[in-house]
Amino acid sequence: MKTSSIVFAFALASSTAALANVKTDTIKVSGWKCEKCPAKTEAKLRQVNGVESASADREKGQVIVKYDDTKTKPADLEKAVADSGFAVAK
Repeated sequence: MKTSSIVFAFALASSTAALANVKTDTIKVSGWKCEKCPAKTEAKLRQVNGVESASADREKGQVIVKYDDTKTKPADLEKAVADSGFAVAK
């Protein structure tokens, strides 16, 4: 009985992980004026539940975000950019 419970728990955890859908989005950001600005945006994005990575490129004015779209949505990412003190460029 104990073994079957462990197998069931493992199967359940595996099936939940299979449902996760990792997405990669490029977000254009406006307002970065100095070398530290992109790092502030990266840090805020990494705090969002489901974000696996955030990599900013100041020269291109963008950040590439890899995230689990079952845990977060693009609106959450845009809010994090705004919370870092900058705006999402459209």
